[in-house]
Amino acid sequence: MTRRQLLLASSGGLLAGGCLPSRRNADARTTLRYMAWGNPEQLALERALADTFEAQNPDVRVHLFLVPGSAYQDKLQLMLASRTAPDVCRVDHYLFPALVKKDYFLCLDPYISQEPADFLDDFTPIALDECKYKNKIYAMNVLFGGIQLYYNKNLFSEANSINPMQQFKTGNWNWDDFTRSAVALTKKDGERIAQFGTTFPPFPMFMSVIWNRGGDFFDKNRERFTLASDPNAVQGIQDLADLRWKYHCAPTPADAALSAFTFESGKIAMHWGWSGETPRFRKNIKKFDWDIAPVPSGPAGNATVVKGNQLIVYKESKNPDSAWKFVKFMTGPIAERKLGGELRRCVATRRSIQSDPTYLKSDKPPFQTEVFLDAVRRGRILPIDARYQEWAPVFNSATDALFNVGTLSVRDACKSATDRINALLSGEEGF
Repeated sequence: MTRRQLLLASSGGLLAGGCLPSRRNADARTTLRYMAWGNPEQLALERALADTFEAQNPDVRVHLFLVPGSAYQDKLQLMLASRTAPDVCRVDHYLFPALVKKDYFLCLDPYISQEPADFLDDFTPIALDECKYKNKIYAMNVLFGGIQLYYNKNLFSEANSINPMQQFKTGNWNWDDFTRSAVALTKKDGERIAQFGTTFPPFPMFMSVIWNRGGDFFDKNRERFTLASDPNAVQGIQDLADLRWKYHCAPTPADAALSAFTFESGKIAMHWGWSGETPRFRKNIKKFDWDIAPVPSGPAGNATVVKGNQLIVYKESKNPDSAWKFVKFMTGPIAERKLGGELRRCVATRRSIQSDPTYLKSDKPPFQTEVFLDAVRRGRILPIDARYQEWAPVFNSATDALFNVGTLSVRDACKSATDRINALLSGEEGF
């Protein structure tokens, strides 16, 4: 398949037709439909991986069903509800807890029980935890990874400032250190800011700031939203708001209009980002050197955010055995080395891959690839539950005037979010 065909597919050109057929002859073979989204580089690699799977399983052909990311969630829900879903689907973890309880996905425990006894031992536990519902496994984790700071090495050198990785290695990389660096790397041209020290991490990317202050959003039973009554969580929200409104070291939405301030532009010193952003930066950044460092710690710890996607087998698939083989392959050593090692689209979930010295070797940025694994070791699962799709928009709405406009106090924003979300959770589930 040509690069042009993949670009057309990822932009929706094949949405109506539904599938990208395999290049191999499909005579008398089981056909699996696999639905996914992603950037052209990732999808090209997934197509190549599907070809490798077909070569290893001559009785199976894989149709890669491509949907643009902006339409993927709606398309997936429609196909599941109408009982027309592909055999294998990639499900974003933001959506997985809400869908798994609707009984759309095949429980994989019977298949896992037929694998070697130590099959699950090779997987990072936190990656498996995302795939469970009522203590059973309904998916395998793909495109897994954490949040780290991408930083512009040139800007730090020009400012004679110690870069984040150097600070981290000397044990001086907490929130105050980060804030000082962000302020120092913010530059003005007259009255106009020409360079910002950091991007502003949106929700839920910023949860590490809350956790590392010792706060959280929910009670232990995850029944009540407790932000307003948790002083540590409120202080974490204050820390974030200060980046924009006290220190003016992070661009506002108005500042960032028309992509004026992106990491690729060279006008941002530090960027809070997922590991999956690496392929885009490798492709687009040509004028400066960059690398990665851990997110800052806080007085209560050094946790960071991790998240993946779930690869599921549709419960009504007519080919569940072949579908499981494909899921196992796409979460196996070959795929993890390609997607996590070569492309750096994610972090390998398999411990055997993570511990392989060749996995961290890189001839292009980022070179400090151990940070990817550090993020997973420090990782903590996001507060994503079956009603996340309902309450997360309410939180963003309640805090918009604080974070994006600066016209609401931290305490009022926290109280508004808490009251509105608890009112929502006390009612019937609406998703």
